[in-house]
Amino acid sequence: MKFRIGDKVRFLNEKGEGVISGIINISTVKVSIDDFEIPYLTSELILIQDKETERVTDKKDVPPIVKSNSITGESADNEVREGIYIALSPEKSNDIQNSNMNVWFINQTPYQTLFTFSILKNRKSVTLEAGSCKAFESILIETIDKKNIEQLSNLKIDVLFFDDKEHSYQFPVSEIKKLKIVKLYKENAFEENDFISEKAYILTISHLNSEDEQTISLPNTDLTKLMFQKKTITETQKKSKPHANFNEMEIDIHIEELLEDYNHLSNSDIIKIQLKHFQNALDIAIAERYRKLIVIHGVGKLRLKQEVRNLLSAYDSVQFYDASYAKYGFGATEILIS
Repeated sequence: MKFRIGDKVRFLNEKGEGVISGIINISTVKVSIDDFEIPYLTSELILIQDKETERVTDKKDVPPIVKSNSITGESADNEVREGIYIALSPEKSNDIQNSNMNVWFINQTPYQTLFTFSILKNRKSVTLEAGSCKAFESILIETIDKKNIEQLSNLKIDVLFFDDKEHSYQFPVSEIKKLKIVKLYKENAFEENDFISEKAYILTISHLNSEDEQTISLPNTDLTKLMFQKKTITETQKKSKPHANFNEMEIDIHIEELLEDYNHLSNSDIIKIQLKHFQNALDIAIAERYRKLIVIHGVGKLRLKQEVRNLLSAYDSVQFYDASYAKYGFGATEILIS
């Protein structure tokens, strides 16, 4: 099934609907659910409504192919969306199989940035490069030897935004990207783009927050303090639950379990806080050699569950699946740590 940006789709294996917001490649698209983008295989989606014709279709209908660029998957007529990208380009474009790989940091925003570029290896993060990048600038940050290209399978990018003049606040970015290395051996994976003169494989790290996502409405509010607000208030009352022999842990990341007051936060803020608590618990479970971690995330529109699993997919040392239906329904994930 081939989709257009703007097509309305239903999930084949889950409840819920969304709108195609980007084309990643021939088999993967980005689906927007309440302004939150999640990658999906096209085989897991059913077309409900074609954007161009505004007609209702069934699974047998095949809409025209979208001409997309390799940068954001957006239609070629659209501007490149402001955000942070990583570009991978072979040093020898005529011999990709035996070429070293250039890594570019792309700051397609009006802000100056500080960044780190790391790989995840043996449960630890190894920083390959750290530096700064000016607004709307692309810089070569690393060249990976062909013998070490497998390192690029798990990438971690952290970014801070700033400016010398008054500017809108942008949340820091901390993203993990899991990459199938086999793509880097295929010539058609590298395409012309708007960032660098070389053909490249482009990874979208983050888009700039929209105006309604940028600001927390309470004045002088520190998001970091909010993230740990309830932990401080109720530390003696409620903790994560270790199970027998202290080798199992259960955590609940419903926002009402993490914060006393969250009504002023946007959906984006809430998910950042929930994922931060989950990441902290996972780090502790791995460091303390727990055997099992159960995270209660609820069902909702499946956004939080998907983000939890996206994060877990970057770890080779864990296996995860739905937790006991009898105990949690569809609202929890069980994680086994090896």
